[in-house]
Amino acid sequence: MTAMTKCYTYLRTSADDSERKAGIPMQRKSCASFIKARGFSVVQEFCDDGTITGKLPMHARPAGKRLIAALLADGVKTVVVYDSKRIGRTQPVFWQFIGMCRDNDVTVFDCQGIDLTESVQGGINGLVAEMDRNQTVKRLAEGKAYWRSQGRRCEGRWPYGEHPSHEYDAERAIVARIGKMHSAGMTGYAIAAKLNADGVRTRYGKMFTPTTIRNILDRV
Repeated sequence: MTAMTKCYTYLRTSADDSERKAGIPMQRKSCASFIKARGFSVVQEFCDDGTITGKLPMHARPAGKRLIAALLADGVKTVVVYDSKRIGRTQPVFWQFIGMCRDNDVTVFDCQGIDLTESVQGGINGLVAEMDRNQTVKRLAEGKAYWRSQGRRCEGRWPYGEHPSHEYDAERAIVARIGKMHSAGMTGYAIAAKLNADGVRTRYGKMFTPTTIRNILDRV
């Protein structure tokens, strides 16, 4: 009887992923189907969930770092990923990990059955992903520049004390109080301690810190 090939799976989400666009459940399901069809045996799943950017090298990702350590330690020589973009969305990031795998006789398959350590297709896909990402970043930057020129805000949530709605008038009052305490010579640490002692909290119910106070003062 032929021994089953042992493998690891590696899953990763980016900020633009969703259930319909290579989210973790979709990646896991596709990897499982490929592994079953090939007759592989999964030893462990490594998952960088929480929008880990593809620009980070594998060794800078929590699960990616553990995957590398496992590959170098226990003899498993096969990794299955959903597609080449899970490894990296830039050429240097992609080839850094693939090069390490080649040097250690590790084979990396995507769910289409492409051996990313032997085929140039993985590198081509990575290049296309990098170009697509750069174009997306450029379009977003151009869109923000346009709306700023029209006097419109487009950066997401408003900083503490700057939301224009009257619902946030209390925040503006606290910012004014912080400004007065600072003008009176109080340090950021002393201001934070005073607000916390008075039961004042941030927008999300957290205690104030010297860093929070400094960020607010920088905008006053």
